[in-house]
Amino acid sequence: MQIPNSASKAIRFFRKNPTARVILIIAVLFVATYGSVDVLRIGLRTESPLMVVSSESMVPTLNVGDIILVRGIDPYQITVGTIIIFHSPNNYEMPIVHRVIEVIKEGNSIFFRTKGDHNPGPDGWRVPAENLMGVYVGRIPYVGLLSLQLRGPLGITLIVLLVALIIAIEYNESKGAAKRTSK
Repeated sequence: MQIPNSASKAIRFFRKNPTARVILIIAVLFVATYGSVDVLRIGLRTESPLMVVSSESMVPTLNVGDIILVRGIDPYQITVGTIIIFHSPNNYEMPIVHRVIEVIKEGNSIFFRTKGDHNPGPDGWRVPAENLMGVYVGRIPYVGLLSLQLRGPLGITLIVLLVALIIAIEYNESKGAAKRTSK
């Protein structure tokens, strides 16, 4: 099979240019990661299909570092005992994973009283249906621990150092290849 001339030029370019190769690898990883999350968003009908548990409030059901799978749901289908994921009524940017202990219907509105399995008492709020992100459908134990660690300053430093290391290795390999071809 004949490779088109433009593809052949692109292949030669990436073989000769280590910096472009590193950029291409990072771009492919970025697209693969975020593209797959978008597919999950559509398939599971939720804004956040994967989340990392960051507190002990749901132990022993969910542990810190578990990655959970979240599916969107009609709030009227939620019953007592369902584990829901919602935006905190006190801080909308903070997602919370707790169990429903009461469903409250007031006119056309629905609210949920929640409690973490490990917490001694119920949460001090009612969760409006608008804050609902979805329901818990499964978990991958402890896989998210690395993600939690990488969010801090040490993790960001580690990522920057790894990218710099990849670039340095590619640069040294290209210099070695240039020396071998010039001999």
